[in-house]
Amino acid sequence: MGRTAPTYRQALEERLKRWDAFARLLTDPEERAAFELVRTGARRFVAQATYVGSPDLLEAILLSVLTDLAGRLRAEPPAPPGPP
Repeated sequence: MGRTAPTYRQALEERLKRWDAFARLLTDPEERAAFELVRTGARRFVAQATYVGSPDLLEAILLSVLTDLAGRLRAEPPAPPGPP
């Protein structure tokens, strides 16, 4: 018998597809690149989000994105201090 509920990965891809309209409205290339980083972050922790099995898809997506962005921030060198 087939599954009655989509897998986390399937549900994630459906949600990200719904975000395409938002992505098309971003006119600045830097904004589009930033949005693609968000999508990448959402996909990066699919295994962990699947294992947790939260009934709230958005919660799992946000935790994945925030964890990815926090890791990227830690990997970047600190910004030089600005003028006093």
